[in-house]
Amino acid sequence: MWLLIVHSFALLLFVLLYAFRFRKLVPNPEPNLLLQIQTATKDWKSTHHLVLLIGFSLFLLYPLTLGFSFYLQSDANVLVVILWVIWAYNWSKYTFWRE
Repeated sequence: MWLLIVHSFALLLFVLLYAFRFRKLVPNPEPNLLLQIQTATKDWKSTHHLVLLIGFSLFLLYPLTLGFSFYLQSDANVLVVILWVIWAYNWSKYTFWRE
């Protein structure tokens, strides 16, 4: 349970850090956040893009952390992994390949 709390706090921290601190540093920001993430992969060494990519990766890993914190003691963790793979695949597909 403590891992879920730490993960939630880190996700909230990176989202708020990007929204209130680093979004102003992006020249001509895209109105769509998914397009911002797609352009951040091309120049990931700058700080504001790195914060955005870390926040997106924490967002992708959130269901896995949530599922493992509740279902680690049972056989349902296989279902959690399968659902997480579907979650991460769909978000990655719509973010990076725009299908």
